[in-house]
Amino acid sequence: MSKMFNFGYENVTKRELILLISIAYIISIIFRYYWIYWASGFPEFFWNNQIMINTNDGYFFASGVQKALFGMHEYNPLVPEWYKRGLVFVTAALSKLLPFSLETILLYMPGLISSLIVVPMILIGRLYNITWVGFMAAIFASVAWSYYNRTMFGYYDTDMFSVAVLMFIFYFLLSSIKKKDPKQAFWAALTSCIYPFLYSPGINVLYGLVVVYTIYIFIFYRKEKFFYPSITMLYASLFPLYFLFKLIILPILFILIKKELIPQKYEKYIAIGSIVIFFAWSGALVQIWQKVSAYFLKHGTETEGLHFYKVMQTIREASGIPFETLANRISGHLITFTIAMAGYLLLLFKERTFWLSIILVGLGLSAITGGLRFTIYAVPFLAFSLAYLFWVALFWIKNEILKKVLTLSFCAFALIPNIMHIVEYRVPTVFMKKEVEVLDRLKSTGSSKDFVITWWDYGYPIWFYAEKCTLIDGGKHHHDNFIVSEILSTDSQLEAARLSRIAIEKYSEQISWYKKYKEEDMDISQIPEEFLFEKKDGEKFVASYSFPVADVLFQNGKKNQLNPNEFLEELKYGDVKLPEKTREIYLYLPLRMMEIFPTIKIFSNIDLLTGKSKSDPFMYYTEYFKDTKEKTILGRGVEIDKKRGMLILGKQKVPIKAFYNIGYTKSGKIVKDVQHLRPKAPFSVIYLSSYQSFLVVDDEMLNSVYIQLFVFENYDKELFEPVILNPWTKVYKVLI
Repeated sequence: MSKMFNFGYENVTKRELILLISIAYIISIIFRYYWIYWASGFPEFFWNNQIMINTNDGYFFASGVQKALFGMHEYNPLVPEWYKRGLVFVTAALSKLLPFSLETILLYMPGLISSLIVVPMILIGRLYNITWVGFMAAIFASVAWSYYNRTMFGYYDTDMFSVAVLMFIFYFLLSSIKKKDPKQAFWAALTSCIYPFLYSPGINVLYGLVVVYTIYIFIFYRKEKFFYPSITMLYASLFPLYFLFKLIILPILFILIKKELIPQKYEKYIAIGSIVIFFAWSGALVQIWQKVSAYFLKHGTETEGLHFYKVMQTIREASGIPFETLANRISGHLITFTIAMAGYLLLLFKERTFWLSIILVGLGLSAITGGLRFTIYAVPFLAFSLAYLFWVALFWIKNEILKKVLTLSFCAFALIPNIMHIVEYRVPTVFMKKEVEVLDRLKSTGSSKDFVITWWDYGYPIWFYAEKCTLIDGGKHHHDNFIVSEILSTDSQLEAARLSRIAIEKYSEQISWYKKYKEEDMDISQIPEEFLFEKKDGEKFVASYSFPVADVLFQNGKKNQLNPNEFLEELKYGDVKLPEKTREIYLYLPLRMMEIFPTIKIFSNIDLLTGKSKSDPFMYYTEYFKDTKEKTILGRGVEIDKKRGMLILGKQKVPIKAFYNIGYTKSGKIVKDVQHLRPKAPFSVIYLSSYQSFLVVDDEMLNSVYIQLFVFENYDKELFEPVILNPWTKVYKVLI
């Protein structure tokens, strides 16, 4: 039995190693091409003769590339700079060097870069003299459910770096221990410098990995020569300096260590000093706690100041997942996950250096409460464990070729659920061509300093295609969701128009003062008090670009905090003096907002003073229904009794107030028909004939700005002017 764990010397040449890496890389790319093949069959997925990307956040970085290459987004301070975001830098560089359009580079980058994960996977196998295990694990990890979802072609986001680069760091850390060589720790440190630049959310994961490495080598290798130099370089790489400075410092430090220019008696103190400086300077513990509390200690509303509804409650990837989903996302199937976990435990028993992975596997398993986005961190390690267990199980086979073929066959069989997932995972592009055409028209309307008010899901695409600013987006939404939700869901178009103007002009003023404070080195005492806020330690700070304008409007948490209820009531009925108009404001109302409108409503359907819901609005939208002579079955227990004019909601039967039939002519002109049934009934039914869908609403939702302006095109001509009206998207300009 001892032979089953005795890997010994492995005769794999460098040429064979490169061949295995190349094969694994090509296989990873081939699987990702399936989505390209599928998406190519839909003309509505194309813009500028290329398939569009399939992730909203990608447009954040893509807008940064536009700024770097074409000087766009001059008035939008939230668009990232090329020197601050690695993805923007790499994409802009590739756009300059390669003869491809920006759209083509955005589409293919994720798959081409993320597939590089096969390199460290195979190298890790080589470290343990089981290169073929690394090869099979590399193929498995590169196309595993969770990893594929976030690194497929079109998924233009920093996730393409998140695990691939981290696995290089992990490999170098393992190698430093296996070889007892500070040179490997130097490469780990150098890669660690670049990692946060490429994937900023990974900084806390990196902290955890380095701390585990420190504990491990302290226990087992603290008397080895490589111990102190490795610690020094790794913690120096984590100092909160711009990565270019660290890329200069680290080689100098390594040369000093290599040439033994640092006296050995001082190495211990330098290493301890680097650890102390890191924890004192970086605020790592605070950052880690903030991330943990955000994902694992979620509350419905804010507990200090005004009680805003917390957005984490509505983000699917931050919600807990069932165990079977966890298993599927990590290994493709519950059975393969179970086998992989058994292999992982065996690896921990046999190869103690693999204990370094415990922080990353633990993070992946924590997805069961923290959200599905974390599963990706466990994928490569359980892929390696799966291949390892298959290899070990065949220890009794002496013929190496037969053993490799059988192990490869088992791995290929285990890969089937993941391949099936790839075939079935047919995600559309973020926007359809007809929607982008609207944004392209909006781009030529007004100026790039104008604002678009809409839900945060559409913020980044609006930057990219319309070159307009937004109040909320994928990064800046928190408390300002209340403002936008109120504008879209209020039954007062006057309030919506006034709040739009006040919020945007106040936010523009906020941006202006912050620019003066930062760029002109203005003293904080010269900043108006309304834009000054205090930290918990009492230190004052200026409201920045990403600071909520809602907090500025309501002076949230300050002694002069406003009563939001009175403020909004005044906007509805009072004589309000509006700020001077400095830019145009547009409401962007797409059909795709229909499905999430009840969620949007939640953010303003709350008394900010108490945190309690104001009402219990009702809205049900469906594109799937079955029509019979007596009933129209809308699903989820909702039916329409045609003969009695009643609405069936589960076991309840309630009368229908009105039945609307809304459609469009071939030229896109709206056609409206209404049957008034029972004036005092609580619900109305809207049949959207052009979309073949139904909408059931109470009066509160029926009279909301979104439903009135999008569904009915009923707007106050003194407050709003239609800019673009088509069945899929409505854009209105705020006139006041």
